[in-house]
Amino acid sequence: MSRLAIGIDLGGTKVEACLVDETRTILARKRRPSEPDKGRERVVTNMLDLIDEASGGARFEAVGIGTPGTYSAADDIMYGAPHTPLYEKAGLVSLLRSRLSVPLIVENDANCLALAEFFAQCHGRFSTVMAVILGTGMGSGLILENRLHRGPNGNAGEVGHTSIAIDGRPCECGRRGCGEAYLSGPSLGRRYAELAGVALPPEKIFERYERGEIHARRVFEESFRIMGELFANCVNTLDLEAIVLGGGVSNIPLWYEHVPPIMTQALFGIPGRQIPILKAVLGDSAGVLGAAYLALREMHLMEF
Repeated sequence: MSRLAIGIDLGGTKVEACLVDETRTILARKRRPSEPDKGRERVVTNMLDLIDEASGGARFEAVGIGTPGTYSAADDIMYGAPHTPLYEKAGLVSLLRSRLSVPLIVENDANCLALAEFFAQCHGRFSTVMAVILGTGMGSGLILENRLHRGPNGNAGEVGHTSIAIDGRPCECGRRGCGEAYLSGPSLGRRYAELAGVALPPEKIFERYERGEIHARRVFEESFRIMGELFANCVNTLDLEAIVLGGGVSNIPLWYEHVPPIMTQALFGIPGRQIPILKAVLGDSAGVLGAAYLALREMHLMEF
């Protein structure tokens, strides 16, 4: 009989659940709105209903969940989820845990992305990898020597909130100059609005870049340099072998051509290293699948 686990990807607008077996095969996958505006009880009810739908009544042994922030068990709070204030209030995770009869393992969504993409395209090729979510915000997860590196507080690898300009642009976290303040989808839109007088989503700015529009070209050329220098700092610090980009902004193809040469020029130490920037291959499956891997590890069916 197959051994089964559940993964949950909790977002600000939707929540997704999947059922996997011991071979990491997705057997079912369901999603629905998360509805944080309707309160903690509604969000938990939505997650429990999704678990029931995904499992189809089958017995599962553990649940893994990826969250928008870093969960502190001591405080029962997800810190670092400014886009969804409800998630930064105490009690959501403990309420879900109290309604389950199996272990619940919690990680931030960037760590879940890192896990899923590492096993999908890096395992056996690279052992030290950073995965970065570029979307509404900017989160990242680390795989060091084939193991998820979360740090003692689960907060390792948050390059999106490493300042690249001490007195730079304000970030939604309350600080200034964070990578997220320049490279997230909303940040790209705000920068374009400053130059062109109209706010556009990143994919529309990209279309104008392709047509040679001066403001769009300036936004992306600035962003290439910022991303290249920021990622070079990470390589210099952690001796990374590869970087994976996920999230909606990662679908813009320009990063993969224009950022690596800038990053290479900024690397310290051994010359001639080529650190690939890889596009995530799992699409929006990555977060929920990585969460399921947490449950499989709890069941002693995976090591990382």
